[in-house]
Amino acid sequence: MIYDEANAKKKQYKLYQIHLTDAEVDLINAEGHDAVHKQSLKLDMGLRKNDTGAIAGDAFSRGYYTHVSNITSTNLEGVFSIGNMGPEECIERLAPMYSCSMGDIVEDPEGNKHVVAAWGFKPVTMLREFA
Repeated sequence: MIYDEANAKKKQYKLYQIHLTDAEVDLINAEGHDAVHKQSLKLDMGLRKNDTGAIAGDAFSRGYYTHVSNITSTNLEGVFSIGNMGPEECIERLAPMYSCSMGDIVEDPEGNKHVVAAWGFKPVTMLREFA
């Protein structure tokens, strides 16, 4: 057996995304993006605020994220690439998933959460727990 260093270093990462229900989309269409709190937070992470890690932690604590897939990769950048272009055999889909993008959370094998930021990744800051 030939040792393959790249494959030996691959690990499983969890991908979390915020998804809207049909009712939430209808409300946004009727009243605007800020009518749905999880949409407001998602926009804050992408466009309106700088503290992406704290905003993602707030949204995660509120239960706004869904664990949509497990991606096998060597690092966070690989998760982003695979989550956008494949290969599909590196993705275990658990729920509907769109391409990996800003505001998504990637949990590494050690349990550390990182949010996809405008440039790279930022650590997710869990501020508080919500009931």
